[in-house]
Amino acid sequence: MKFLHAADLHLDRSFEGLTRVPEQFQEQLLTANQKMLENIVNTALTQSVDFILLAGDTFHQNRPTLRTQRYFFQEMARLAAAGISVFMNFGNHDFYQAERYWFAFPENIKLFTDERVETKNFVTKAGETVAITSFSYQHPTIETQMALNFPHKSTADFHLGMYHGGQLPYAPFLLSELLTKGYDYWALGHIHVPQILAQQPLVVYPGTPQGHTQKETDLAGVKLVESQGNQLIAKTIPVEAVRWEKRTISLKEVKQPRELFPMLRKLTVDLPTLLQIEFSDTEQLGEELVYQIASGELLEALQAEIPATIFLWKLSLAQSPVSRPYLAVNKELVDQLVTTYQTPAVFSDLLSELNQNPQLHYLLDQEFRTDIVSLVKEKMAQSYRFRRDADVD
Repeated sequence: MKFLHAADLHLDRSFEGLTRVPEQFQEQLLTANQKMLENIVNTALTQSVDFILLAGDTFHQNRPTLRTQRYFFQEMARLAAAGISVFMNFGNHDFYQAERYWFAFPENIKLFTDERVETKNFVTKAGETVAITSFSYQHPTIETQMALNFPHKSTADFHLGMYHGGQLPYAPFLLSELLTKGYDYWALGHIHVPQILAQQPLVVYPGTPQGHTQKETDLAGVKLVESQGNQLIAKTIPVEAVRWEKRTISLKEVKQPRELFPMLRKLTVDLPTLLQIEFSDTEQLGEELVYQIASGELLEALQAEIPATIFLWKLSLAQSPVSRPYLAVNKELVDQLVTTYQTPAVFSDLLSELNQNPQLHYLLDQEFRTDIVSLVKEKMAQSYRFRRDADVD
């Protein structure tokens, strides 16, 4: 027996936190979800799996766009032509409502559509019997501990549990409860960071196979699970189409700012990459590097130099424990803005609730306002570095 376990594809989800995406990179983002799905199907075909488990949130919403529905069903048809079945449940994002689907699910897709636990049976080409138990969301949340309703292992050669959730209000469960069922594998979904909760039997969150935010860099793709005797062995296969990556680059050997450009022209990636670069050892370049990063000019200039397969979306400096963040403004402007809050009307408005307290009202006098403003200025000076006067025209 051989199968793929995938979860949290979130088809239709956009890439978050990006602005000024170069035109040549926009197409990579627009087609990334479709390409990721193609990669999953290609993996299933190449590996000649018996079936695929899609453990919830295949779609990012419970009304998938018609475009997304079309390419999803086209890919499912490729699996059907190869005789590969798909067992699919619905999670908290794509909770099931039949009228939202404008294309018929092909016969090779075995759907769990109810908020009740049920078991579907399957026989592999090699004659192994498989029982797959699961449920689906019909609402955005399920507060019931659905694991309590899962039956104990059947007489099938392999019994698999497919479960989307983990904590309130998303079908909470205790790992100990899953383990009491005697299943051979638990295919989990909902948590985007890949995790293996237990080894015997395997209890696995594969994580989202395609990162859509800068936090989703630790991806494991999908799990390819294969039987060896009566044991199930899982390995990871990456399927992402666009990668989020953060690299730290030392500038210890860089003497002049202009040396940055030939250095970054040498950047290489093996697939389209949303790249954040963090510079370390920047002392030799001083405030000029700090200013150009803060102004956004360096990011724009470097984007024009690096390969088109990279979108450089963020530059930053590696912060030492004692270093202070840089604000690309003149310190006098900050002092002026802070002083504005010393104005009685402005200050009273900020502390209106305190000012209504008769026991505190008499304390909020001019001396108090002056002391507070002084403390804020001091804190700003200690916490930030500002543009030098020579940088201001």
